[in-house]
Amino acid sequence: MAFAGMFLGAVFVIVLILIYAIAFIELIIGIILMIKKKKIPATILLVLAAIPAVITVIAISVLIYMNEFPQYDTYDGRKVTVSMKNVRTMKEYIRADDMDGLGELLDKHPELIYYQDNNHQSLLEYGLHDHNVEIMQIAVDHGSEFDAEPNFELLKYDYSLERFFDLDYWSFALFKEPDPPKIVYGETTDEMIEAAKFAIDHGAVTVWSRDIGRWTFADSVENWINGDNKISEKDQEFLDYARSVNPF
Repeated sequence: MAFAGMFLGAVFVIVLILIYAIAFIELIIGIILMIKKKKIPATILLVLAAIPAVITVIAISVLIYMNEFPQYDTYDGRKVTVSMKNVRTMKEYIRADDMDGLGELLDKHPELIYYQDNNHQSLLEYGLHDHNVEIMQIAVDHGSEFDAEPNFELLKYDYSLERFFDLDYWSFALFKEPDPPKIVYGETTDEMIEAAKFAIDHGAVTVWSRDIGRWTFADSVENWINGDNKISEKDQEFLDYARSVNPF
């Protein structure tokens, strides 16, 4: 498959070069004919020579527009257009921990809840993985939903809580891990428990079916608290809560 892709790519480049080479030759001949005052054939050749350039300009313009105004699926199957200028402003508010500014921005541009970064992370997903209840609350207040199947295209993982403990999940706004680390492997924090409770209270799924069999959020929590070979009172509190929300 990789070889086929490379072959097709090479063929495309060769064809493109040939098209522009022909257009260049047409341009030269057209100029010569224009000098010789043969206007009709000269005009035809010059128009033909300009077609690849026009198509290129249109294609580049479309790509620029699509990058600056990408579209995303909504929960009810519609499409919304998002301005990257507003996305950059949203990320600035997150970096500055300005929740008032973030809320006011979403009041004006509620479509921002559907934006996904290059890691397919939305504002709600970022708040969850950053264990930031304030951000999640703002996102929910403006229409975000956890695990809204089947109409909404799913994000990085099949379910929001499935990788709650993925410490390598790249930051939506900061683009770097905090120093010192916000989370230490195996250590439960109050923010972690609050974030999990918020997500579950707002509809996040806690049971997943996989090829290896059923897996629950309680299983994930148990793996987490055993990561440092010790179970603190906070660890046990988290595990008891996770077990209490499982439907079996």
